[in-house]
Amino acid sequence: MTIQFIDCEPDGIRICRIEGESLVTVVVPRELLSQASQLPQMPRRGIYYLLDEDHGILSRVYAGQTIQGISRLESHKSRKDFWNKAVMFLDEDWNIDRDVLDALEAKAIGYVQEHGSYETDNKQVPSPRLSPYKEQRVEDLHAKILFRMRALGYDLDRADDATIVPGPIFHTKRNGVLGRGLWDSKDGRFTVLAGSEVDLDKKIIKNRTAQDLRAQMFDGETGRRLLPKDATFSSPSAAAVFVLGGSANGWIEWLDEYGRPLDTYRNHE
Repeated sequence: MTIQFIDCEPDGIRICRIEGESLVTVVVPRELLSQASQLPQMPRRGIYYLLDEDHGILSRVYAGQTIQGISRLESHKSRKDFWNKAVMFLDEDWNIDRDVLDALEAKAIGYVQEHGSYETDNKQVPSPRLSPYKEQRVEDLHAKILFRMRALGYDLDRADDATIVPGPIFHTKRNGVLGRGLWDSKDGRFTVLAGSEVDLDKKIIKNRTAQDLRAQMFDGETGRRLLPKDATFSSPSAAAVFVLGGSANGWIEWLDEYGRPLDTYRNHE
C-alpha cells in the first residue's frame, strides 16, 4: 500500500493505493471536504464509511454508496452531524457495475450492523438482486475494503475496543512517525495498532524480536509503511524500537493525547 499525504499533512487528506488494484481509497476529514472535492482524476463509483472516530476508536459508523465520487459527501455534511472523517473506496464505472455496487453497499451495511461496539446510522440492510456469477466479485471487494480499513487504523472488527482499552491510546511523534498503541498496565505489554506507521529506513539497534517481526511483516520493504495488523511486544521500548528504529525508550516516546509520556502512567500505578 502506498499513501499520498495531501499538503504533507498526516492527519489531513490521504489517498491510498495498492499495486495491481484499481480501487482508490480516499480518507477525508470533514473540515477538509471542500479541498478534497478538488482532487483531480478521482473515480466516482464505490462505497464509503462516515466515521465518528477518535484515534482509531469508532463510536458511530454509516455505510453508503456513491456514483458521484467525493461530492456525495456534501449532502452528508449538511444532514449528518456525527461524523468527523469519511473513508471512500472508489473505482471506475466499468470496474464496478451497478448491481455489484448495490450488493457491495448491502454487504457493507450488514457488516457494520453485525460487528463492532460502535453505533450505526444504517437502519435497514438493502436486498438487491445479484447474479450468482458476481457474488465472488462482491466478496473479494469487501475483503479488500476491510483490509484497507484495518491498515488505516479503522478496524470495523474490533468489537470491544470501547470497553476493554487498558487506558488511553498512545502515539509517537519523533520524526513525524505516527505510531499508535495501547499499554496493558497489568503485564506491561504494549500493542502497536494496525495502521501505525513504521519507519523501515531507520534500522533497529539491539532488539532481535523487533528486527525479526519487521522482516516477517515487511519482507525487505523500505520507507514508511503502514502496519497491516496489531503487533504486541513485551515492553513499550520494544514497541517503540519496532516503529521508530534505532534505539528508543518507550516510556518517553509514547505520548497520550495531551502530550504526556507513558512514564507518567507508570509512576501512578
